[in-house]
Amino acid sequence: MTILRPLSDVEAAFHYLHEMGNGSGQVVTAARVNGDFDRATLAARLNTWAGRHEVLNVAVHGAHAGTEQETLSLRHKPFESAQMTLRDEQQWVDHQQLFSQALNTPLPHGWPWRLSLILAPGVLYLYLTRSHVISDAYSTRMLLQSLLEILVWNVCTGQQTSLLPNRREHAQQPSSSAPRAQSADDTTLRHCVTSPVAERHTRIHRRTLDRTLSSTIITVCKARGITLNECFAAALAEAYASCLGTQQVELYTAINSRRHFAGALASGLGCNIHVLCCAMQATPLPLDSQVVRYRDALAKASQGWAPSLLRHAAIRANVSALCTAETFLGPCITNSGVNDFTSAIYHHVDFVETAVNRNVANYSVVLHLSCFRGRLQLLYSYASPAMSDAFIKEIDYALMTKLGLLETSLPGQLPLLRVAQ
Repeated sequence: MTILRPLSDVEAAFHYLHEMGNGSGQVVTAARVNGDFDRATLAARLNTWAGRHEVLNVAVHGAHAGTEQETLSLRHKPFESAQMTLRDEQQWVDHQQLFSQALNTPLPHGWPWRLSLILAPGVLYLYLTRSHVISDAYSTRMLLQSLLEILVWNVCTGQQTSLLPNRREHAQQPSSSAPRAQSADDTTLRHCVTSPVAERHTRIHRRTLDRTLSSTIITVCKARGITLNECFAAALAEAYASCLGTQQVELYTAINSRRHFAGALASGLGCNIHVLCCAMQATPLPLDSQVVRYRDALAKASQGWAPSLLRHAAIRANVSALCTAETFLGPCITNSGVNDFTSAIYHHVDFVETAVNRNVANYSVVLHLSCFRGRLQLLYSYASPAMSDAFIKEIDYALMTKLGLLETSLPGQLPLLRVAQ
């Protein structure tokens, strides 16, 4: 057995979340690809694709499980053919139902990923599910682009991509930030329905903006020197506060950690993220001013951050406490970025979307923000019945209202984006 490297604190937490939380933390990326695919050729290409990525040929290995010396590591483990399934469907394909099924069906023990494909006349649906241990926005983009290339063009270099090496090249220090205590005031959001994790499932609320409206938002943000993440994070914080009836929101933001490492560790496939907590005051201000507040809060939360070193047994205990918590930490926003690959590839692709299983509901709702073919996509991911559908829709409506996206534009005119009043 070849041990490749120990898991980081973040990766260990994701592993325990998945094990204790009924699949919580697993990531699903779905796409629909146009074309007529030969079944035998398709199967051969998929095996070639899986074999060329070392990150798809690993498993988590636990030593001294259940003890204070417990250590989780990645070990080399060739993928199994059963991790990829291909079936034919001659009738209408219910994508949303299939996406929900992939999201809520936990990966079998020992499988860090699986790929389900539905072959219909003239189109292929794919659902790539990964443990968050090996997945972040960077690896999602790299693996999906590689998969689309080999499906559409049959591109293969015959060389494996690298996996993250051991982290000894960067000395990790204990985090300078103490764990945040859960607020006990009257505005703390409790579960709508208290239920065991095993009885929860992750639901998705979607909103896709048209190209004209998306272009307006992107153009205005560029002109005003704010990022899409900043724009939607500030709007999310205010929308959440207005729906909850509070003046302060603990907004969580997923950040790429690769800049904290050097060499191959910064560019290899795997999970390199951390989550920062930004205390946001929800007072009546133009969105531009709220963005400045968010930017300052994010910079303050980032000061002194370093990869932490905790015993994996302690991380497991923290995750166990999350699984039984009856209150939420708050909303979270993640940005999977622009999913437009090469122009030649994306013309074959109708849509791409990514979401994470949230059964543990450590965040009340997570907004997945992305862009494909110039269209902004919002996926709200949350645990049901711990969080109600009605509350999520209320947050979405409030966010759209804050951005001024419910305005009806005149023919030939761009909709208004009221980011300043």
